[in-house]
Amino acid sequence: MNFRERILGHPFVYRIFKLLIVPRGVLERLVREHYVVPDGGSVLDLGCGFGDYAPLLSKTASYVGVDHNPHYIETAKKLHSGPNTRFFVADVNDSEVSECGPFDLVMISGVLHHLDDDAVRQLAQTVALLIKPGGQFVALEAVFDPDQRLVARLVVASDRGRFVRDRGGYLRLLQQSFGRVECTIIHDMLRIPYTHVVLRASSL
Repeated sequence: MNFRERILGHPFVYRIFKLLIVPRGVLERLVREHYVVPDGGSVLDLGCGFGDYAPLLSKTASYVGVDHNPHYIETAKKLHSGPNTRFFVADVNDSEVSECGPFDLVMISGVLHHLDDDAVRQLAQTVALLIKPGGQFVALEAVFDPDQRLVARLVVASDRGRFVRDRGGYLRLLQQSFGRVECTIIHDMLRIPYTHVVLRASSL
């Protein structure tokens, strides 16, 4: 782990960093347009960090947030505890996660581009077993795209994640576990030049 990763791994520093680059209303936009859950449904947020999505999604659904960083989970519990929320330290393969399912939505944000191809395949296979019939796996990731600005491409290339892919790279990996995978490219989500892809995967 290099110096930058150690610094951003600190909960306070990472939270300030997110506040600086993420404009107000972005999370609401993502929930409205991409993280759609039926009323009374259930959500699993993998790599939930501070559980920022919990207040939005737990209004009408049950929300489970897991992360391998105990400091993140401790902070999430303090900030977003509620009757429809649950946070705990775990990995997607842990039995405690599967016991909470199955889920209408499994979501992950900014994790796949930190994983090599084999790890993404394994995660997708596991997630496919956690989703209810008709449910979805939605991932938000950094991406290389031919239409992105040069500055955005350079910023994405300098991301802490070492496995940023183009849309085809993500699609090929997820299509091995899901019957249908769609993607949406977003160029304007942050205050800095950056490009994201939203991947929506489901069974046929």
